[in-house]
Amino acid sequence: MTVKSSGSLSFNTDIVGEFGGSVPHSMSEYYSGGANVPSGVTGVPSSGAIDFSDFYGTSNAFDVIYYVVGAGGGGGGAGDTSGDGTSGGTTSISGSGFTTVSATGGGGGGGGYRLSDTSGDETGKAGGAGVTIGGVERGAGGDGGTGSGGNDLERGGAGGGGAGGAGVDSDDQVGSGGAQAEYKTGTLSLVDVGTVITVTIGSGGTGGTGYSVPSGNGADGDDGFVRLTINGTNYDFTSSGTHTV
Repeated sequence: MTVKSSGSLSFNTDIVGEFGGSVPHSMSEYYSGGANVPSGVTGVPSSGAIDFSDFYGTSNAFDVIYYVVGAGGGGGGAGDTSGDGTSGGTTSISGSGFTTVSATGGGGGGGGYRLSDTSGDETGKAGGAGVTIGGVERGAGGDGGTGSGGNDLERGGAGGGGAGGAGVDSDDQVGSGGAQAEYKTGTLSLVDVGTVITVTIGSGGTGGTGYSVPSGNGADGDDGFVRLTINGTNYDFTSSGTHTV
């Protein structure tokens, strides 16, 4: 809950009731960044004079801005109609007091096919782009494999889907590009201090196997990604873990 924004305040009921603390209580325990009040609570001083009125509208909680990126799908294999890439995994954040936020992974790219007695090769198709967070691309899909069959034309594999776009279809009437991964961003309002946020990072999809290896194999998709921004500080996750608000 939040301390009321007007009227008389009770030290024990309103301030201690919101921020906690051990008996006997003292106002010196309630400076911002002190024993009981988190750093950055607006209006509460970190030193010097402190008054009950400084606590109007304050809360022992912070808004959490989230960026949740689904993993990229794997690219399809060249010259192998059964060489589909696999889908990327789902990335999520969960915890007490808020609804779980999930971003599904991108679809795997379809395989290409192989034409006998035809010279030439065919490059793999691009995986879907990721999304750029903090200057780094996250959750891109894997590129399709490149054909290199000498006198046999191996069609390049389709690209896997990324968080920033779907993969590109392979040539002719063959594998489709993987569907776009999800990317979700928003704000969890007033998450209580002490809440544990569990982060699950989806694994990138595996590239499909091509007729000739390794160049014919599709590339793996990127793993998912999470950024939590709390009180102006960024917490980045490239593997699963937890963060306590």
